[in-house]
Amino acid sequence: MTDNEELENRNDALIEEYLLFLRGRGPEPDLSDLPPSRREEIRGQFKIVKALADRGPELPPLEQDPVARRLGLVGPAASSSALILPGVRHRDPGSGDLLEASLEEVAFRFQGSIVIEHAPTWSPDAPQGLRAVAQCAVLAEAVAVFAGDIDARAQLPDRLTRFFGLRPEVSAACVSSPDADQAVVFSPADVTRSLDPALGWLDPHRPNSPEPLVLALGRFFEQRLPRWDRVAAADVFTVMDGLDTEAAEVLDAQIASALHARPRLEFKKDGQRVLAKIDRAHMVSLVVAVQARELAPDELVEELIEMAGIGAS
Repeated sequence: MTDNEELENRNDALIEEYLLFLRGRGPEPDLSDLPPSRREEIRGQFKIVKALADRGPELPPLEQDPVARRLGLVGPAASSSALILPGVRHRDPGSGDLLEASLEEVAFRFQGSIVIEHAPTWSPDAPQGLRAVAQCAVLAEAVAVFAGDIDARAQLPDRLTRFFGLRPEVSAACVSSPDADQAVVFSPADVTRSLDPALGWLDPHRPNSPEPLVLALGRFFEQRLPRWDRVAAADVFTVMDGLDTEAAEVLDAQIASALHARPRLEFKKDGQRVLAKIDRAHMVSLVVAVQARELAPDELVEELIEMAGIGAS
């Protein structure tokens, strides 16, 4: 055995020992007999192994796994004589279980950040022909989930318009078939006619085509949830030097862009007139005060309201 082969075998053995250590099945590998340079190299590999070992959420027990429940492997839909083949649909007569399993699968996908309420307060206001299933909420988003005939979705906008009017706290409605195979997410804009100054009344925006409930609801939350990984990777201001200059440049560019627009609605023209009178130096001082944590959110709102009032006078 060559020296390189012996070295590789030793590396593999140390990695295996470290994996057992991470899983609580053995002691931490001893590197004291290695040269300093070799020790640092192995420790670098240990860091990579630890990062890869911790990159995903812990898997739930099989009986609690939403994917296993949806496939009928466990729970009420499980059958000892059933054979699950890849690409072959397996449906249980209990449609409620399928809908519930799909919602749990969405919640699991977002690592528990979505709260599912199976008896929402808006249930009595469910549109005609639709059955209230649950509410999925995260941050400021609250999605009402209904079961109904998705093939008759041409009539859904009229029914949902009244529902959104009664329940303004609901930000979207997801209508799914009882087997969770076809679902569409509607926002208030998807069911409400809009008025364009030039074109007049416009029909509601056409929603996406039906797709499985897991995909439809998952895409909705993906588009609205913040990307914390990008926030974590953002630069952190450690000093205030030069912040007023940068704030002034950004502020001038944003105001110039807003004043360059040519609005047709009168209230937007009024807004431009107010914006043109804004004290930019004072606005920059507010930005610096917020960054330095010298100005509370309520105080910032009061300052902006006062500035808007002065500009409108």
